[in-house]
Amino acid sequence: MAPSSDSPPERCLSPEKLHARALELLPERAARALASEPRLGAQLHAHFEASARSRAAFDVPDEDFLRALVRHIPPEGGELGTLRAVHAEELALALGCAAGHPVALAEFDQRFGASLKAALKRLDPSPAFIDEALQAVRERLFLRQERSAPKIATYAGTGSLSAWARTVALRVALNLRLRAAPEVPMDERLAAGLSVQEPGPELSLLKSQYREAFQQSFRAALGTLTEQETTVLRLHFVSGLSLDRLGEMYQVHRATIARWVARAREQLLQSTQRELQTRLTVDAHELQQILELVRSQLAITLTRALP
Repeated sequence: MAPSSDSPPERCLSPEKLHARALELLPERAARALASEPRLGAQLHAHFEASARSRAAFDVPDEDFLRALVRHIPPEGGELGTLRAVHAEELALALGCAAGHPVALAEFDQRFGASLKAALKRLDPSPAFIDEALQAVRERLFLRQERSAPKIATYAGTGSLSAWARTVALRVALNLRLRAAPEVPMDERLAAGLSVQEPGPELSLLKSQYREAFQQSFRAALGTLTEQETTVLRLHFVSGLSLDRLGEMYQVHRATIARWVARAREQLLQSTQRELQTRLTVDAHELQQILELVRSQLAITLTRALP
């Protein structure tokens, strides 16, 4: 009896078999576009080969691994650049951790535990904080929430697992430090930060007539940032960490961190402006004045806006 389309792949699949199974998992449009693309099967096979030891050690089903890879194929087919960039062995480790496999969890700790601890120590060197933060990080990464899988299950394999885990750890640690602080939404803090000792008429106009539009726009703009981008902005502008220290925490060059900060800040500013433009019904000249005012005030009050 022939296996159904839902049957898991067998061990040592050939590129041809992986190609065929992937076409069954893809949306119809993508499957048609890639039906005659031999590079798909070859790339999938390369990832299976690269991850063979880890998948066997962590009991990662071939079907689960294949489905995780297929998610990187665009709905319309097309280029396979994202699929080629997947860190296959680390993706297998993440899948094992998400399933709670004890060998996978132990290997994660062995490979990344020291670097996570070092990153947390640079944020707050007190032993009590580090112990609490590490426990919170483990719970965030590996424990299933009420309605969602463990955070580690969201690791897609693009980018190193080490850098991804540090971003999660720093975000968790920042939340621990801020837990005692009053919770005020970022957009409200930023809008409140638009005040000055003697506000001019333009600023007063923005606050009185466009406050709600501004808050909605800023909230939407924040949603365009990745978790790492938000964390880097918070660490740099709020916690006051220098670019050199951030580089140490993320184990990258200072120039790389500077690019991350600049890119995240600029995206936040531009996204806020775009959102404002869709919400405000004013003439072009007035809109431009408002956007320029928001831009300048964002640059000044970003420190107060990010918790």
